[in-house]
Amino acid sequence: MDGVRVRQIREEMERALARRLQPHFIGTFFLEALKRLGGRWVEREPRRYEIKHVPQALRHHVAKIGKRAVIQQNYERVVFEKERVHLARKPQAALVCPGHPLLDATIDLILQQYRSLLKQGTILVNPQDMGEQIKVLFYLEHTIQDASTDASGQRHEVSQQLQFIELDANGTMQTAGSAPFLDYRALQEEEKTLIPQ
Repeated sequence: MDGVRVRQIREEMERALARRLQPHFIGTFFLEALKRLGGRWVEREPRRYEIKHVPQALRHHVAKIGKRAVIQQNYERVVFEKERVHLARKPQAALVCPGHPLLDATIDLILQQYRSLLKQGTILVNPQDMGEQIKVLFYLEHTIQDASTDASGQRHEVSQQLQFIELDANGTMQTAGSAPFLDYRALQEEEKTLIPQ
């Protein structure tokens, strides 16, 4: 097997791992974001939630992002994993995933409110890296679009890839893997004094 094929298989495995982890992170983000926007939810069964109140600002925001969908005032059940949609003797759940208007509107509204903070970035610790050198983690997004457009006039994406890169103080760049930030942790109070001002 040549090196190119080995690299392709490795990349496919990394993407599969990132996709497998995705529902948990989507759920964690969404529930916290909904709470920050004034929504209320209750966990009714393990990882199945009743949304008791969807804020009006969020319900009306769906039109601003060009979606022709209705966001309800409440949801009897929502889930983030396909296998939890149907559960014996329990209400059917709505699968909240990328493309669902409730998630899309929530992401857009959170970005509007916190974009300046996100641009500032944050300091995280990689517990696997025993070095003392500060590094910057950033990502590149590669998107390939064809000439066709959907009903809203957006170009059809045929491929999209994220690449995470680490840059050290010497300007040396290296690939950081498929989702390195998943293992990072927040800076502890006693570590803040170690960061140069």
